[in-house]
Amino acid sequence: MDTYLSPVLRSACMSRKNGRGRMVRKAYWCVPAPILLALAFLTGCSSTPATVTPAAVTTVTAMSPFVQNTVINKPFATSLSATVTTNGTPVSGALVSFTAPGSGAGGTFPNGTETATATTDANGVAKSPIFTANGTVGTYIVIASAGSTQSTALFNMANTLEAEAISTAGGTPQSTSINTQFANALAVTVKDPTGATVGAGVPVTFTAPDGYFTDTDKPTTTALTNASGVATAAPYVASGTVGGQYSVIASTVDTVDGDSSTATFTLSNTIMPATITPSAGTTPQSATAGTPFAIPLAVTVMDGSTPPVPVSNALVTFTAPSFTVTSGTASAASGTFADSTTVTTTAWTNASGVATAAVFTANSKAGGPYNVSATVVVKSGTTLSANFSLTNK
Repeated sequence: MDTYLSPVLRSACMSRKNGRGRMVRKAYWCVPAPILLALAFLTGCSSTPATVTPAAVTTVTAMSPFVQNTVINKPFATSLSATVTTNGTPVSGALVSFTAPGSGAGGTFPNGTETATATTDANGVAKSPIFTANGTVGTYIVIASAGSTQSTALFNMANTLEAEAISTAGGTPQSTSINTQFANALAVTVKDPTGATVGAGVPVTFTAPDGYFTDTDKPTTTALTNASGVATAAPYVASGTVGGQYSVIASTVDTVDGDSSTATFTLSNTIMPATITPSAGTTPQSATAGTPFAIPLAVTVMDGSTPPVPVSNALVTFTAPSFTVTSGTASAASGTFADSTTVTTTAWTNASGVATAAVFTANSKAGGPYNVSATVVVKSGTTLSANFSLTNK
């Protein structure tokens, strides 16, 4: 059976005779009409790829400060702020919910509940009402969310006890050469109203008149108390200015009421010590057990110039051998200083470079000679020392 051809195409199906006189149809011309029509239609048409609209992704992001703390039952210093964007574009008019924990450490908004709402502005930013800590000490998270998006913003909050007292825990007094690091870190202990040390997370600000702390390269830094209530500043480096003794202040501040508690470190920057020598007549010496030595222990500290220049305002530490007392009798020959009633005391050098210890009294144990050392710091990790040879008779 012949393939059906449309009238138009049938005439195009031409035949010819082959060598044997037979008519041979060019089958490749006689393609079924529907197929040719379809091909003709497709050939004459063009298409444009469809534009795919990306899915809308809404994100809620916390704005600084992400971490805050305040005293229990006090407002936090800064409102919580969150930004809402869709595919990176700020969304205005979006309703953002801020939610604190319903139990334990937490807080409330002015409406008296743990939840408040705020509407984003033209920049996509929503600010919560003032948030106030409740009466429970601890850390917790406030969550910001918007609409049906799965995205949330987190704020790390802490309720602390109000600091009642702050006291130095190390690093005072001390001296060092100009432009060098102090040997001992500045540290304070913070206590609550009950007299117990506060827990971790209470910020303490250390402020010096010059020089710098190594973590900020500035004369101020902040450190948080550890679990024992101790806050330790980053290492402190003296400035290039030689001068008298000066103060570095450590403080805890209630940002709501403006109240503060402070502790003071006494420091000094000096020219670089090169020698430390016992003063004439101070060594050797002897004293009857239980009586003071006749000549106070003293040293002279000089620099390395030619001729040497006295090093003033350098802190010298005097240290005698340690001992214990049992039934009124000392375990070893030594003594105590009048200003500390211990085996250690400190003294500053005067304009002549001389540091004189408080009166030293022999203990109840006869014996000796033993050494009392005098040490001055050159820079962190480097000291100079001199010894006094003493005997208890």
